[in-house]
Amino acid sequence: MPRKSPWHSIKSNVHHNNSACNTGNNIEKENLRQGDGGKPLCDECKELNRQGK
Repeated sequence: MPRKSPWHSIKSNVHHNNSACNTGNNIEKENLRQGDGGKPLCDECKELNRQGK
């Protein structure tokens, strides 16, 4: 399962932890921050994690 340390965008209300997440991979570098930022996991990551992808 391609999980990695959580990351988030300062412009979003969710965090990501799956390297296959398109939304998480499309964050502009200037908005990218490490950690979950106290935000819930994105739905796309949840589904990818559930599927074991």
